[in-house]
Amino acid sequence: MWNERRLTLGEQESATETLTGHLTRVVYHNPDTGWGVLTLDCGDGMSVTAAGLVATPTTGEHLRLFGRWETHPRFGRQFRFERYELLRPSTPEAIIKYLSGGMIKGVGPVLASQIVQRFGARTLEVLDEHPERLTEVPGIGPTRAKALCEAWQQHEQQRNVLLFLYQQGLGAALSQRIIERYGSRAVEVVEREPYRLALEISGIGFLIADRIAQGLGVAPDDPLRLQAALLHCLERAVGEGHYYLPLFSLLSQAQSLTGQEQESLRYALDLLATEGRVTLVEHPAGGLAVYETRRQQEEEEVAERLLRLLGAEPRGLPPVDDLDRWLRHQEDFTGLELTAEQREAVLLALRHPLCVITGGPGTGKTTVVRFLAHLARQSGKRLALAAPTGRAAQRLEQLAGCPASTIHRLLVYDPFRHGFRHGLGNPLPVDGVIIDEASMLEVPLANCLLRALPEGASLLLVGDADQLPSVGPGQFLEDLVRSGEVPVARLNEIHRQAAGSLIVQNAHRINRGEPPHFPTPQTWTSEDDCVFIERSDPQEAAERVVQLVTNGLTRMGFPPEEVQVITSLHRGPIGVQELNRRLQAALNPPGSRPEVMRGETCFRLGDRVLQTVNDYDRMVFNGDIGKIVAVDPETGALAVAFEQNRVNYLRSDLEQLELAYALTVHKSQGSEYPAVVLVLHSSHYIMLHRNLLYTGVTRAKRMLCVVGDRKGLYKALGSTRLAERYTLLAERLQCGPRLPLAARADYD
Repeated sequence: MWNERRLTLGEQESATETLTGHLTRVVYHNPDTGWGVLTLDCGDGMSVTAAGLVATPTTGEHLRLFGRWETHPRFGRQFRFERYELLRPSTPEAIIKYLSGGMIKGVGPVLASQIVQRFGARTLEVLDEHPERLTEVPGIGPTRAKALCEAWQQHEQQRNVLLFLYQQGLGAALSQRIIERYGSRAVEVVEREPYRLALEISGIGFLIADRIAQGLGVAPDDPLRLQAALLHCLERAVGEGHYYLPLFSLLSQAQSLTGQEQESLRYALDLLATEGRVTLVEHPAGGLAVYETRRQQEEEEVAERLLRLLGAEPRGLPPVDDLDRWLRHQEDFTGLELTAEQREAVLLALRHPLCVITGGPGTGKTTVVRFLAHLARQSGKRLALAAPTGRAAQRLEQLAGCPASTIHRLLVYDPFRHGFRHGLGNPLPVDGVIIDEASMLEVPLANCLLRALPEGASLLLVGDADQLPSVGPGQFLEDLVRSGEVPVARLNEIHRQAAGSLIVQNAHRINRGEPPHFPTPQTWTSEDDCVFIERSDPQEAAERVVQLVTNGLTRMGFPPEEVQVITSLHRGPIGVQELNRRLQAALNPPGSRPEVMRGETCFRLGDRVLQTVNDYDRMVFNGDIGKIVAVDPETGALAVAFEQNRVNYLRSDLEQLELAYALTVHKSQGSEYPAVVLVLHSSHYIMLHRNLLYTGVTRAKRMLCVVGDRKGLYKALGSTRLAERYTLLAERLQCGPRLPLAARADYD
């Protein structure tokens, strides 16, 4: 009765049992994971429930499943299949059900019957090889025949590609990304260039691509395999914040991935260098630094532009003899009384086209920015204020008293050009730019900003160099300070307005390596803004966090929407994922509100969510936090209201979102919250460093509750630095942007 298709899903070894039937109902199918529950008619009145991975199940299809019978504790007896074959029906009755199952737009039971009545058992052969003959069916003209033909071909092509990708062990979500990227060439790319997947498809690393390649017969020592491993290591390093890898580290990592000797890997690296895909640079301290070429060029360009800015003419100032009197006059006019440190910072910014102002919380960085903004307005200068994130920009605008935006919005992203509108050839219409929270500024975005600066404009970077570096690659602010070439003003004096805050005092203690002071539970008062709640058991710590958000802080005047939970890891009982699950259940429990699932995450109307990637088309960026304001459970679509816009998401876009009741310290950078619950526990040992603790503490504006154990607190306090980031920006500023290049990878 069935003619078998060539493509099968899953492994090729024989399964325990085989089941063949007609798909009558799709009980459930998750397009993200591919998991489906199906009802099959196996003949003789036998209806079977089957569960497993399936591409795009459509009623009317005929399947041969390979698996085993099992008894589900809730759903009873069902067939659990590990792979399947898609069969084509050959009888007229079966073909009618197949065509009218909804897979071809415009073909229902009536039209399907008419088509089969004309062509009989050869119907599918006609659709494949002679679709023009559809005009022989009464009521189908040339235009409709063409539309039906295109719909049939599109369905068959996508189904064949999906089955092939499933056969390589790829799930539904990854398969869909491959199809979206390569279209009709998906099978060709996977068969001929499987390692491209690791470099171009999110979610596919070298190991997955390598498994596919090995299954297709690629030799373990194939130079293409070794080159792919080397490029993958470099790309992974960028994701960890590095701009290059030392040669010894790169070869060691690639050897662990491939199992091949370093001699073979050096040969593959030389091939990449010859092709211009990697660049080897002689490190000023010795050894070789290996870059992806575009990263080397980018770092070099940033250094060139910074050095050019440093060498520009200083801004015009009043005569030196009148400078002190002039500044005091401006203070009287604005009502801002500057400290000696702040006055020196203002003078530094006025004298130099590029400089940095850094300092901890409460030291008056914003006062300096407000003062400089006033001077710009008074002198008719066009000044732009910006920050890396929307929350930081909003806070800057409120504190500085003048408009501010994100850097992305300042540069104006143009989706048609796939780049920023302001850049080379179209500079910003400004005389100066001030960037707040500059510790978050990653090098690629800094390069875009430098390209957009007009000739003669100044750049002031304001931030706390002791905070965590940017999430993206590089450590821009720290490298500028470390180089010794960029003028830096350090603000250390705590202003009297902030001196009474235990949060501010503890932040400075932590920065100096001193133990923070927390009142004991017996001495807590309503005026204390910084407390430590000791919980050595992680489960008890998680429960206390939920209690604080839902009850404890609410009684102190902080409703849940003003509280942000911050932790250091993603996994574990007090990691981001579990805390988000607990907090969602407590603050926005399931019930009458619509929801949609993506993998194991439930997105529900009213949830607080985090954007995890830059989406320039929608103008929403990594780190933006919003609230779900609409959900369509049928289509899986939802809408999120962010501070500056409302964004619509399709089901396929939901991978860009995470719940945001709890955030990592990195994701909280650039934001201040009325109240913060900071989880600090020794079980997060690998992540506990002083600048992580310092950054977490400084996110709190009016109330900080630290939950954890003292062992974790003192581990963080005693670890002075995170792992080194491999960048040479500071060295390029010291030695010149073009560091000596090496021709081969086997140099010592």
